Amino acid sequence: MAKKADIRRKNIVELLNQNGTMTITELSKHFDVSRETIRRDLQILRSSGNIKKWYGAVMPQNDFKILTVDRRLSQYQTQKQIIADDALKRIDQQTVIFIDAGSTALLLARKMMKLTGYTIITNSFPVINELATSNNQVISIGGKVDKLTFSAVGTQALGFLNKIKIDVSFLGTSGFAQHQGPTSNSFDDGEIKRKIIENSRLNIVLADSSKTSYSSLTSYADWHSIDYLITDDEIDDDSLKSLNEMTDVIIAKKSPNNLFH
Repeated sequence: MAKKADIRRKNIVELLNQNGTMTITELSKHFDVSRETIRRDLQILRSSGNIKKWYGAVMPQNDFKILTVDRRLSQYQTQKQIIADDALKRIDQQTVIFIDAGSTALLLARKMMKLTGYTIITNSFPVINELATSNNQVISIGGKVDKLTFSAVGTQALGFLNKIKIDVSFLGTSGFAQHQGPTSNSFDDGEIKRKIIENSRLNIVLADSSKTSYSSLTSYADWHSIDYLITDDEIDDDSLKSLNEMTDVIIAKKSPNNLFH
């Protein structure tokens, strides 16, 4: 049977792979252990080659690597399903929507297979695969392929987005602790998201509550630019209070009834 410390160290590595970098204080708060305990964990993980130190913080050995969409789908799956269900109930008929790359956004796309008559714009290849045979018009954004997120980025994608207007966008985010807005671990991905926000009437971020507990490379917007954040009811009170001061936070329920449109 695995020891508690071994499980925690495994979880530290997984968290850093999602996040890219975290401080000792952040890890201590996340795992509810002392800073000294975290230091011992990190020393062992560093000796084994799993992590490295970087200007007072720690990062995975593979430098800002994020998990693939398939691997992220297996994490916080229940929460992501509830968030996607809530998002689905908030789409008006005959709407032009954008679905971002990311695991929760992909779950929303899967649920849209049941719908008809929407125009769906996306740069996510998994989303295209999900919706290609649906009764919706699916528009793919061309561009350079991001191999981790399986999405299109770069100047060609940005050029296409300059020409369109969107009713509602569903955006993903990496961990946003210590940021004043949703984040990404990729500058190219952040550029795409900023252009979407600029050209969308309504911008909604989908994020499970774990995203409040770790940080990421760069913020692509401030929360005041986001109309709604949909998350789950495991979000801590301090994070919820702070976020509500900057944007409207919706706590997804298993059977949401209140719509904002």
